[in-house]
Amino acid sequence: MEPKFQSSFIPKGPFVSDAGGIPVRKQAKEKSLFTFISSIIFTLSVIMAIGVFGYKFYLKYSIDKMDSNLQMAQSTLQPDTINQLVRLDNRMTFTKNLISKHHILTPLFGFLEDSTPITVRFNDFQYSTTRQGIEIAMKGQARGYSALALQADIFDKSDYFKDSVFSDLNLNESGDVNFSFRAIVNPDLVLYKKEIERISAPTISPTNTISASSTSSQTATSTIN
Repeated sequence: MEPKFQSSFIPKGPFVSDAGGIPVRKQAKEKSLFTFISSIIFTLSVIMAIGVFGYKFYLKYSIDKMDSNLQMAQSTLQPDTINQLVRLDNRMTFTKNLISKHHILTPLFGFLEDSTPITVRFNDFQYSTTRQGIEIAMKGQARGYSALALQADIFDKSDYFKDSVFSDLNLNESGDVNFSFRAIVNPDLVLYKKEIERISAPTISPTNTISASSTSSQTATSTIN
């Protein structure tokens, strides 16, 4: 007769637990996970510390190298040459500023020559520098009031003058009209810099233009033939 075994669900040994009632295996797993995370954090901290130290060392090395290069560059420069170049640059800057603010009356005289009718003439010219700019004062004669009105209209439409005034009108023994003229000259139109630019600008002579036109005409005629 075979022996009968009776199964039992009652544990034969005592159930081990900690004081809080948590199983030992679960507590061991939590400790292992905490240890792993702590190890990762510690490793990252060490790597970051090494990186910061290395970056500081690299910066110090770069600064020392740049300082060495600067000292080498300074040793190759000659102080006398540098001083001469500085003085030359100062002179050029001063000359440039002086030219940019310098005024000449040559363009104004050219305008007066071109814009004065044959019935008007000027026999006195004076100018002075004021806070408003260059002020001119002229005296002249016109063959009648119509000629004077024409001259006044030309000056009023010109960009050279502002605040222009005709005064002291009277007839002389010959029947001509004596007059005085006063105005402020536009400073932008009498700059020495602009006059230099105008003179330096290339010009096309009429002879070259006629020659070019003749050459083009001859070429066109030859093509037609």
